[in-house]
Amino acid sequence: MAKSYDYQSAFDIIGPVMMGPSSSHTAGAVKIGNSARAVLGDMPKTLEIHYYESFAKTHQGHGTDVAVVGGAMGYSTFDSRIKSALDIAKDENIDVDIIEEDGESIGQHPNCAYIKANSESGRHIEVIGISIGGGTIKLKGINVNGLEVEINNGLPMLEIDGEMDKAQVNHLINDMTDMEIDFGDETVKTSDNNGLVVLPLNKAISESTLNKIREKYSDLNVSYIN
Repeated sequence: MAKSYDYQSAFDIIGPVMMGPSSSHTAGAVKIGNSARAVLGDMPKTLEIHYYESFAKTHQGHGTDVAVVGGAMGYSTFDSRIKSALDIAKDENIDVDIIEEDGESIGQHPNCAYIKANSESGRHIEVIGISIGGGTIKLKGINVNGLEVEINNGLPMLEIDGEMDKAQVNHLINDMTDMEIDFGDETVKTSDNNGLVVLPLNKAISESTLNKIREKYSDLNVSYIN
């Protein structure tokens, strides 16, 4: 099994090109929002955002609110619309609820956001993310329509869900190996012929490879979180 690192390069430590003021509270928060958007696969209709510890105490002053919401709407860390994300969400009739939680972080890290999102189509997802510095994040949990996995992985990763039993899940994972996708230990949850698979990637995949996966598994939801 390949060894996993929180930081892949010096650029992860320095941080990304971004709207300020903080790589941890702004850039990392955007990426947590981006992760929720990737799993949802659509513009959110509702966003319920729970903050813990440091995020709960400083989210307004550090721009975490606009960062998470902007990320959930698909904005990058350097998108100028980030600063107006809350106003844009209101104009787009996206219902945003921000909750400051007491007590210890459910992500075992002070910079933690727990996002619950719904799409217009009725898809419900939940993502727990932590910002560990330099704009780098790790995801601690993913829930899709009631199927939930606990993880502890940095980006990139593939999240695949839909109607599939254990045998089909195993076939899917074998296919990823045959397609030379470089991934670590998979995390899987199945129930009532529905499956959720998370594959932490050891290196990024190309757009053509992603399109190939989506074409082959057009009956499933395939999310590339990067």
